[in-house]
Amino acid sequence: MLSEARENLKRTDNALLTGILAVAVLYFAREVFVPLALAGLIAFVLAPAAERLERWGIRRTPAALVVIFLSLATVAVLGWVLMGQIYSLAVDIPQYQQNVTDKIESLHLDSAGKLSATIEMLNGLSKRIRSGYSTAAPVPAVLPSTGRGAARLHKGAANKTPQTIPVRIEEPDESVFELAGQTMAPLLHPVATTFIVVIFLVFMLIGREDLRDRGLKLAGSGRMHMTTIAIKDATARVSRYLQMQLVVNLCYGAVAGLALSFIGVPHPFLWAVLTCVLRFIPYVGIMMAAAGPILLAGAVSPGWGELIWTVVTYAALEIVVANWIEPTLYGASTGISAIAVLIAAVFWTFLWGLPGLLLSTPLTVCLIVIGRQVPRLRYLEVLLGERTGLPPSEHFYQRMLAANPRDARALIDARLKTGSRAEVYDSVLVPALALIEEARHSEEMTNTRAEEVLQSIEELLEELDGTTTPLSERRVLCVPARDFADEVGCQLAQQVMEDTASVRIVAADASAANIQELAARLKPDAICVVGVPPRAVRYIRMRCHQIRSRLPDVVVVACVLSEENDLSGVRSRISAEDAQHVVCSLQLMRDYLLSLLHPATVAHEPAPETVVAAETSRELKEDLQELSQLDPFDGPVEDMFNRLANGLARSFDAPIALITAGDSRECFWEAQCGLPESALPKSLCDRIVFCDSVCIVGDTAEEERFANDPFLKEQGIRFYAGAPLQAHDGSLVGTVCVLDTRPRQISDKQKQILVSVAESVMMAIELAEPKRAEASAAPQEVSSS
Repeated sequence: MLSEARENLKRTDNALLTGILAVAVLYFAREVFVPLALAGLIAFVLAPAAERLERWGIRRTPAALVVIFLSLATVAVLGWVLMGQIYSLAVDIPQYQQNVTDKIESLHLDSAGKLSATIEMLNGLSKRIRSGYSTAAPVPAVLPSTGRGAARLHKGAANKTPQTIPVRIEEPDESVFELAGQTMAPLLHPVATTFIVVIFLVFMLIGREDLRDRGLKLAGSGRMHMTTIAIKDATARVSRYLQMQLVVNLCYGAVAGLALSFIGVPHPFLWAVLTCVLRFIPYVGIMMAAAGPILLAGAVSPGWGELIWTVVTYAALEIVVANWIEPTLYGASTGISAIAVLIAAVFWTFLWGLPGLLLSTPLTVCLIVIGRQVPRLRYLEVLLGERTGLPPSEHFYQRMLAANPRDARALIDARLKTGSRAEVYDSVLVPALALIEEARHSEEMTNTRAEEVLQSIEELLEELDGTTTPLSERRVLCVPARDFADEVGCQLAQQVMEDTASVRIVAADASAANIQELAARLKPDAICVVGVPPRAVRYIRMRCHQIRSRLPDVVVVACVLSEENDLSGVRSRISAEDAQHVVCSLQLMRDYLLSLLHPATVAHEPAPETVVAAETSRELKEDLQELSQLDPFDGPVEDMFNRLANGLARSFDAPIALITAGDSRECFWEAQCGLPESALPKSLCDRIVFCDSVCIVGDTAEEERFANDPFLKEQGIRFYAGAPLQAHDGSLVGTVCVLDTRPRQISDKQKQILVSVAESVMMAIELAEPKRAEASAAPQEVSSS
């Protein structure tokens, strides 16, 4: 434990030193990095235009040069027009002098002169304090004391008044070269920076693929997938941010120009363009853009109306854009939190000045993408990303640990406004219960403290429960698997199923005999055994076995409240003889019991979350893509089939998925998910009905061909969806199927996914068959020789 702590401390020190070194390099090498970053930012904007020219048949180098030339030409023309506007404005300004003078006089600024005596006194006191209250003695005049010279000197001094002698300092004339140097020196650095940016931009647009390949090589071939995703993500986010900012600033400038024209401010086109350009600089850009029109509006009119309307126009535009439009557009495109934007602006401005302020948002986007893809830098996403530091479940857990149920209640109430009770409980309260159990089992939290937190959650649930009378005549008995946390889970289930059944909760310490006695008295339609991980499955299995041995005819549902929702894995650990149905969430528990207790009200469409799970199963799509690229003569096809079966079960939110193929002699391909090896017969093909098209059976108990199937009865299967494995000659060699212990239906999208999996599996089987036949024939050739 001590060595691990030292290792973590060493890693933290290394990361801190690396960060300090990186900041130092960025600061002292800013003369190189600033032009490079500016060129990269402009390349993001111009790259789509260059790619468009390449698609039109222009080669890469001419396309890049054409785009850069047109961009520079556009900037030059726009600058020329703006210079004309600025010159015209400079010519017109003197005629507004009287208006400015009148406004200054109306403010009574001359009243400050009455304070001049006080200011003079304070200045004198400060001088005396600085000099230590010392006064300089007057310097006596050195005059001759006696004689006629002294008399004449005194007499002349008395008759003559002192005269001021003018002094003029003349400097030598400066040469033409000195004047040129003084004029060009301030422009030398911006011109040099612009030239370097243009050079970098040319090479970036021409060699952008080469730069990408070098980045991939630098990251390492083993990280190519991660690096490709990071580059793609960063490029997409920065491009979207710049495009949206360009659109917003253009609209902002257009509206500001029209408003200034309507108000009567001269040269509205000039101020519209400056507003659009300067708003690319965060925070200070809009102040710089609004200063000119506001001052000019105060000068052009003798009254105050134009000035006030100009201030109101810019204030209203900034409030609307900054508080509603930009957060909606930029938040989704950049993924940066509001406080991170401010911190990034201060940080990059400190390092690189005004260019750093301009580049702060794109550079921060790149840092967030790096933090999202590199595990050791994940703290960058946590600190700067728009996602909150804690997910809702951990936020709720932390509030309960801090003995602040008011904030926890506010969190639940806010989420209940946008989601159902089952969804909110599954996503917030169930993971919080799991965190409490994990802390208790790992001895991070004492049993007494855990019970205190659970009691607080129980009190919160009592406040959230608004029902007083049962809404259904059906009865369900909820049995905790072992402890108080499981009992709180039963209370969650009670509130979720308030419109499905009348739920009675058994105490956590109730024995099997007590449960049997209560069930005999209440005659429940189903018994739900609820448990909270990490040790829930074992105790749920034991409880279900006890209930089944004493109440063989009752319907038993095992509910493992797991955030991972590994339904197939739980189904394989809990026998169908002990529990007919297995669920991993409160929403699934409600769906199962609704289909069992109210079969007439079950819709023929799947639950929305089931469709979403099927349509957004990225893992299943990746497995199918990998299977299509797999070499069947070298790759482990059987392992891929098992992965496909697991992905298929997760996508359909079902406990069991099977892939079987065979002929009349043997079953030579087999993969399963959700069933133990002992539950699979040697030839599973004999127990599955082969069809020449997709077969969907919503309830096997109502289908004659499935009603008496021993395998389905033994495993408690109530739903079947299968797609055939059909060879090129038309023969059926197997099936890909999904099985569930509840009656249900699937969508057309899910049917297409099932067919796609079957086609991919059949293609892999046909490609692998020649090698299989060759391998089986090889021993015969050896024996004959």
